[in-house]
Amino acid sequence: MKTIQFPRWAEVLGASDFPQKDRESYKVTLRWYLGWCHRHSVGCNVESARDFIDWARQEKQANEWMVERWREPIRWFFVTAKAQALGKSDVGLPEMAKQNLKAETLKAESDGCGKVEGAKVEQSACVAKPVSSWKYESVNDTSAERIEGRTGDENEILKVMRRLGRALTTERNYVRIYRDFVRQSGVRAGVEMKAAQVKSYLDYLAMVREVASSTQKQALNALVFVAEKVFELELGDIGDFARAKNRKKIPVVMSKDETRRFLSKMKGEKCLMAQVQYSTGLRISELCRLRVMDLDFERHQIIVRNGKGGKDRVVPLSEKLIEPLKAHLMEVRVLFEEDMLDESIAGVYQPAALARKHKNAGRDWRWQWLWPSRKISTDPRGGLRRRHHVLPNAYQRAVYEAGKRAVPMKRITSHVLRHSFATHLLDDGMDIRTVQDLLGHANVETTQIYTHVMKKPGMGVRSPLDSL
Repeated sequence: MKTIQFPRWAEVLGASDFPQKDRESYKVTLRWYLGWCHRHSVGCNVESARDFIDWARQEKQANEWMVERWREPIRWFFVTAKAQALGKSDVGLPEMAKQNLKAETLKAESDGCGKVEGAKVEQSACVAKPVSSWKYESVNDTSAERIEGRTGDENEILKVMRRLGRALTTERNYVRIYRDFVRQSGVRAGVEMKAAQVKSYLDYLAMVREVASSTQKQALNALVFVAEKVFELELGDIGDFARAKNRKKIPVVMSKDETRRFLSKMKGEKCLMAQVQYSTGLRISELCRLRVMDLDFERHQIIVRNGKGGKDRVVPLSEKLIEPLKAHLMEVRVLFEEDMLDESIAGVYQPAALARKHKNAGRDWRWQWLWPSRKISTDPRGGLRRRHHVLPNAYQRAVYEAGKRAVPMKRITSHVLRHSFATHLLDDGMDIRTVQDLLGHANVETTQIYTHVMKKPGMGVRSPLDSL
């Protein structure tokens, strides 16, 4: 993958007509990204940008709106570098930048991201010409399995994970963690991995980067998997490494009145998605991956298949949503029938085992996504053109914007709807074990966090100020 050199980016940014506040924000993020590239001895390219975004998300435990604020200046950097090389100085303007950034080159979601091929800008008076064309692909494509920029070890990791049926997000995360481990430890090949190096890396994550305990645990799982499953090594006892702090946060919860105001600000399909999520307590990944056959209108329930931990469960479906969902399905059916008339479009994605056993199941109406994307994209694993489900990012943005208008004092994300679902059930007197089952929690201790945000937490302690 080609490296982009844009030495006068700060000068170009300063000359743009972005608002002063935006220019300063862009400058901070770009210096952060460029410094990260320097520390990790990597060039400025799309691959390193994706790695930086992934690292920053986990390092800062950032929500999607924060991640999007980091992506925007990095997109501007790449688009403007290319535009300067082609002599199009006006691309630095806000309206032009927004138009060019619709491709969302640097997306790094569970279900896909864009790609830039062959872009190179060499240093000259400003920046010189690129060596080849700049290509945008659908944001539904993913980079987890791409060959560009991957080492032989990384390709081997992907091959093993693909054979074991791991999720694309897991593939990306494990490759990113392994790459970071190699940079920090100096290991030249995976077969040279030692327990002491893994311990040192885990210490580094906890003591230097101060990551969350979940991030450190994911790194441990990834490196043990790579060592044992990919390179067939016996690491043995890693030893007593420094443990990252387990920061327990009280969840953000909306009151019922705030929930009503929030839903009133949502529009169209995204509003229906939010209503379904609040009605069922689904995780965002579970919501986006719902299929037509998962709806059971007769029993007023939704079947959640292959949720967290690979478990299935059943959640309630509000009677208020049955007619809106039926109307939505009629629109989805029209889209489905149009796709079936286009021979270049393959059927919907199927689990590997089912795809082998029933080759035409992907063209079965029952298997279609409940929330299909409006764009056709390329399946990253098979190269087939398909209609994927809506990206979580698009839904998250709609939720965040509605939350700003409806509940400005709280930071509303899709997970807040799940938190509110659980808390409101407990407020209404539902047994905590039942709520645990509905949420898909493995341990009731996880569910107990919601008792801290109920209307009457604990024993209903009354402030002494109220008695004055």
